[in-house]
Amino acid sequence: MAQDCSTLVRSLEQKYLDDDDDSIVKDIIFTGFTGCSPCKMASQRALELLVLNNMNIGTIGDSEKLATLASHVVEADLGWNQISKWSDVACILRNLPHLRVLNLGHNPLNHSIDHELPQVSTLHTIILNGTHLPLSTLKRFLSCLPKIIELHLSDNQFDENDEIENDDIISKSVKTIHINRCGFVKWSSVMNIVKRFPNVESVFICENPLENVEYCKFVDELDKWNFLNLAKTEIKSWDSLDHLNKMKTIIDLRIPNIPLLDSLTDEERLHLIIGRVHHLQVLNGSKITAEQREQSERFFIRYYQEQKDKPIQYQSLVDKHGQLEKLVNIDLTPVNSAIVKIMCEEKNVNQEMSISLNRTVLDFMKFLEPIVHVKYTRMKLFLFRLDGRCEDFSSSTYNMQLNYFRIEDGDGFMIQEKIIVPKRRRPASSTSSSS
Repeated sequence: MAQDCSTLVRSLEQKYLDDDDDSIVKDIIFTGFTGCSPCKMASQRALELLVLNNMNIGTIGDSEKLATLASHVVEADLGWNQISKWSDVACILRNLPHLRVLNLGHNPLNHSIDHELPQVSTLHTIILNGTHLPLSTLKRFLSCLPKIIELHLSDNQFDENDEIENDDIISKSVKTIHINRCGFVKWSSVMNIVKRFPNVESVFICENPLENVEYCKFVDELDKWNFLNLAKTEIKSWDSLDHLNKMKTIIDLRIPNIPLLDSLTDEERLHLIIGRVHHLQVLNGSKITAEQREQSERFFIRYYQEQKDKPIQYQSLVDKHGQLEKLVNIDLTPVNSAIVKIMCEEKNVNQEMSISLNRTVLDFMKFLEPIVHVKYTRMKLFLFRLDGRCEDFSSSTYNMQLNYFRIEDGDGFMIQEKIIVPKRRRPASSTSSSS
């Protein structure tokens, strides 16, 4: 170990204990966290989670002190340190009896195990991202962890010539495996890893330069595999979706942000994927209902019915739903203008003009004032439609947009001037008195 590296125990003390209070450390060691209120751990529960990542830890230090300080740790994050010796890994496993989650990611672990490792049945998640362990070493390590359910192997470069038998099983307990950002280009490289976990259920292959998915015989042997995440891969061809359609056990698929879908709308992406992969039940986290599937399959038929090259799924969907008529594309965009007639018999006005419908009724009346020579405050406005209906505009409609009334070309506006009846003046009372 380099001289400037720290020990795990020293880093734990620096982060979780008062540096200058040796009596507290002594109390912890001999009383098992009793009476530790002055220290940063504060309680026994505080050290169920141990986070010492990126602290330049190169070795363990005093193993007896570790066993006392970390005896209740459930999760330990030791990623991005300098741990390389398997004897140190063994020490961690041996002295953390309640450990369930361990992160050793991005530590320069030796590629061959040269120390006996204890059997640990409590650990269910192991993170080995960026450790670049050979598969043979991984197999030996996981043989000591018989209850591992979730395995993180992202940011690793796997050697195709690794000294491991083609059909060797690495772990039968692993159900979830993460192999993101591992540089996979070929699907065969992916399957070379996945096939070694016969009870796998979920596989994450995100952010790999993977260009295709290919159905192969190993998939049928992985009959519990039901979830696949292909986000941010380089899939460019619908052939990959056709191959996924052959992988009948995969019912939950996540496949956002791939080049194949870049040119499509969100609606097209949804329908065309569901239409191609018949057994999907969940797509990108959303459940596919029976109604959604029928809608997507009908969309799929209409999308390809006028194209020369049709996918292999097309005919089976036509057999299911029949030949469908092409949907009429109805433009529901609000109309912004209309050509209407403006009529005012009193002022002998009868003309046709184009008006903007993006204005209120009141603004329209002000617009008409110089045309019909009627002050807008004395204007009564009627709309005559082509079908013969007539509507009048009351004061309650003055702040409403004209396009709300669905005015069409050929409609007409009739303007009348309100008759203002002058108020009768009360006769002046006589101030003279009779003599």
